[in-house]
Amino acid sequence: MKKLISVILSAILTTALFTACNNVDDSVPADATVNTDDTVPTTGEIQQNVSAADITAAVTAEIEIPSAVEKTAENIGAFYDIDTSALEEMSVFICGSGAYPDELAVFKFKDGTEAAAGAEAVQKRLDSQIALYTDYTPDEVYKLDDANLIEKDNWVILTICADNSRAKEIINGLI
Repeated sequence: MKKLISVILSAILTTALFTACNNVDDSVPADATVNTDDTVPTTGEIQQNVSAADITAAVTAEIEIPSAVEKTAENIGAFYDIDTSALEEMSVFICGSGAYPDELAVFKFKDGTEAAAGAEAVQKRLDSQIALYTDYTPDEVYKLDDANLIEKDNWVILTICADNSRAKEIINGLI
């Protein structure tokens, strides 16, 4: 009986040892470039292929936009006074119920002049939301007070959410 228990324990231990070495990290994309010189990639290398949709996906993977509804070029005019022909791309999520001010808007403009005009339009949207929610749901105004309006190169990005500082970290890691 002791010999049988010993054989079973040996089999379990052997199986555990062999399977423990088969740990694969699925968090690294298969097409990722391996950096063999131990240097950190520059921001330019990181932002090279990032899209507006990549940015909203990264932020919403960690931070909820309640009742998020994606807006398109056809219906963005109801929210932002932006010339959509000036955009290279966009990805916008707005709380569909209107109960919360949560919003994530990522615009990539074709050039810097258009981006400057876009930033003004985004600031106008933020200002109107602050005025609206101050009276409508004052408990949510903290999100607006801490909102991020990020302008970098041809990017204009607005985050209004429960964790604006984390959203900004995520975005700065991408662009």
